[in-house]
Amino acid sequence: MISFVKAHGNGNDFIIIENKEGTYSDDGLSDLAKKICRRKTSLGADGVLVLEGSKTFDFYMRLFNADGSEGEMCGNGARCIARYAFEKGHAKSDMTFETKAGPLRASVNPPWATIDMGEIDVSNLKEGKINAFDKEIPYMAFYVGVPHCVLFFPGFRDIPRDSLLFLARHMRRKGAIFDEGTNVNFAERNKDCIVAMTYERGVEDFTLSCGTGSIACCLASHLFFGSPLSMKVKNPGGVNKVALRLTSEKVFEASLSGKALIVAEGLITEEALSEEEGFK
Repeated sequence: MISFVKAHGNGNDFIIIENKEGTYSDDGLSDLAKKICRRKTSLGADGVLVLEGSKTFDFYMRLFNADGSEGEMCGNGARCIARYAFEKGHAKSDMTFETKAGPLRASVNPPWATIDMGEIDVSNLKEGKINAFDKEIPYMAFYVGVPHCVLFFPGFRDIPRDSLLFLARHMRRKGAIFDEGTNVNFAERNKDCIVAMTYERGVEDFTLSCGTGSIACCLASHLFFGSPLSMKVKNPGGVNKVALRLTSEKVFEASLSGKALIVAEGLITEEALSEEEGFK
């Protein structure tokens, strides 16, 4: 049986396991993620966070999405694994760890965790407009460790979910904006915050919160409208606090703060990995 911890950042939920001894291969981790992320028949999660050893930093974070694909990085996931590493003694409250997108610094004060997300270069951002729902909706796309597209769409919460899903999947597809596809954010500016909902690659659905998506929405709002560099971003699952700092004409540094809650700890049984055949 496999030891695990279940954690979430504003409802963006993850199963955390350790692989410091290299017990699981890449293919094994991918297969495991597909099986244990199934909701109702297994543990259920948006993804699996894997803590591995690092020769340079406190540890190495890997992320496997619910479809088995490996992601470069995840803001909410980074907060959750930082909280886990602190609680389990893998790192002190101030830590640095590796990801596929590069090293991240984190500070943990349970249940809060803050991640220094590093630099965001928007010199090659993409802009455009798409006609949908009898509107011309502007969008902006760039990388926040992973690719993000932000559509500023006042009233998006009044649109049926299935209709938003159709548009998100259209824009998410490989080659539509970025060769590898993109995460898609619907955002709306309020007086003192941004309201946002994110469709995530790998999960292939809307999630309750997305950390890198919150950063993308805050930065896009600043570039589109001149909004403040520090803002709260309200997701369906809670609030992320984003702080940006301009370091050069087209480069920003970003930090992400929010709660990282540990909700369960236990053992994954063999039955959680089994797949029953039924009709579709």
